Amino acid sequence: MEYKSFENGFTLLNQLFILTAFMITIPIMAAIYNSLKQESYYDELSIQQFFNLLQQEVNQALTFRTTPEKVFLTYNNEDEIVFEKYGDVIRRQVNGKGHEIYLRDVTSFQVSSLHHGINVIVNTKKEDQYERTIVFYP
Repeated sequence: MEYKSFENGFTLLNQLFILTAFMITIPIMAAIYNSLKQESYYDELSIQQFFNLLQQEVNQALTFRTTPEKVFLTYNNEDEIVFEKYGDVIRRQVNGKGHEIYLRDVTSFQVSSLHHGINVIVNTKKEDQYERTIVFYP
């Protein structure tokens, strides 16, 4: 009597092939996961852009004066530009009118006058502190 087996099973070769496929895909999946969770530098870029815009405004101004939380710039046409903290934003106004937002999520905006410019300290809601000296060229 001849016995035929029609049962199919997993062979050792099949198992090694599947194990190899997993060994190749796991590092690829880890690399994809790491690339998805990279840090965002949006806040740092926003702060640096604000400092650069403020430096440009100061460069164009004839005179400046400061209070602990405001910067006043005077131009040739006698326009007065004010940078101040308003709520949780830093805004720019021209002659007391307008509301141009330069920076968001700010907890404090401190300004001090130096003999060669302005020292600005900005604290954000993420508890980061940024400081820059804005030089005034008369």
